[in-house]
Amino acid sequence: MRVIIIGAGVSGLSLYLWLDKLGLTKAHDITIYERRPDVSLDNGSEISIVGGSIGITANGMRVIHTLDEQLFAEVVQAGHRINSWRISTARGWTLADAPTGGPGDDSVMIGREDFCRCFRKRVPESVTKVKKVLDVEIGSTVNVLKFDDGSSAEADLVVGADGIWSILRRIMFGVQSNAKDYQYAPHYEGLVGVGSYVPANLMQEVPQGQMNIVLGRNGFFGYGIDRGESATSKVARGVCWSTYTLDVLPQDWRKLDCDQAQQQLRARHQHWKNDVIRRIIKEVKIDQVWPTFTTPLLPSWERQGCVLMGDAAHAVQPSSGQGTSMALEDAEALARLLAHHLAVDPRSGHLLACKQYSDLRMPRLAKVHKKAQQLGSMKQDMGVVQELVMYAFVWALAKCSWGKSYNEYVFRYDVGTEVEHAISTGRKQEQLHLAHEDF
Repeated sequence: MRVIIIGAGVSGLSLYLWLDKLGLTKAHDITIYERRPDVSLDNGSEISIVGGSIGITANGMRVIHTLDEQLFAEVVQAGHRINSWRISTARGWTLADAPTGGPGDDSVMIGREDFCRCFRKRVPESVTKVKKVLDVEIGSTVNVLKFDDGSSAEADLVVGADGIWSILRRIMFGVQSNAKDYQYAPHYEGLVGVGSYVPANLMQEVPQGQMNIVLGRNGFFGYGIDRGESATSKVARGVCWSTYTLDVLPQDWRKLDCDQAQQQLRARHQHWKNDVIRRIIKEVKIDQVWPTFTTPLLPSWERQGCVLMGDAAHAVQPSSGQGTSMALEDAEALARLLAHHLAVDPRSGHLLACKQYSDLRMPRLAKVHKKAQQLGSMKQDMGVVQELVMYAFVWALAKCSWGKSYNEYVFRYDVGTEVEHAISTGRKQEQLHLAHEDF
């Protein structure tokens, strides 16, 4: 079987490694296509090319540990373990000190490019080809991909791991491959984020393993250590990020002025009662500005030998803290289902695998999407009364453990167990169907 993965980011790389772990790379022809040479090649490119720091929560780290214990150790070493979050306010009040999970459920904060590099070096160079996919012709038995150099390729299975601006999603649900405005196109949430790296000594009073979230009526500020001293990095590094309201997004939003954003950052937070933030905004050099886009919930993630994963399937608000972890879960789930169904039916088992994958993953992402939208609303500009109500709500939520069941649902999720359950349920349904036909 011919498999083409579009995108050599977190989703595409992790899927390939899972397929390799389960023996599918030896039995099938698998190729990754990536449009950006600075992403597909390990050339030491700067992190700003593909985004800043990312947080990987306990459920995502569990996927990595199951995939490769050495890879897990490298990710931990390249990043910084996070075991708690402190939630405070612009007025100087501490609302909550919340653990990231139970014992052993530490999260990791790590630079996106550092993270991708850990995966990328495990994928053979011959597997990844630098070409931009312009179109995909979805057929009844085979799919044809067309590239920017005029060439084409056929695949029995096409995996869209090409991010929020996924061309495969556009083709599956849009009118044509170049359609930008369609029902499931990315949606701007009215929020813009800025971020940068800063010297860790600006956060000297922050305890080891703690990340900080500071809420206010005119935005949001987060900070913590994303890389400690290690054998590969002798200098600890801090990371900070801020989100604020911008109702109308300029058409040339990819060129938002970093210097102007830096001035606005200082004006927005200079009166906040937080010594760390005051030090950061004096020293920080903003090098990234990114609007917040999400995708609507899709009716399905698969269609005739095409399947979506990661942000191509479910770009959620960054407030969820689950973007990367959900992509890692997707990779394990899809690979395990492909391994099972292709062993039963080598010719068309991938179709049932994609259907079960979509049915398994969509309800989980719907819950994460809903929670992320609720959290995202706390970053919008608001009046004093709404601000105080928000503080009271967060404080009560922490004191009464109202969010405990959701956190357990997210952090305790085990992909392998859920896949086995889906396969078992599908087998029982098939047996019932056959028994009904015999009757």
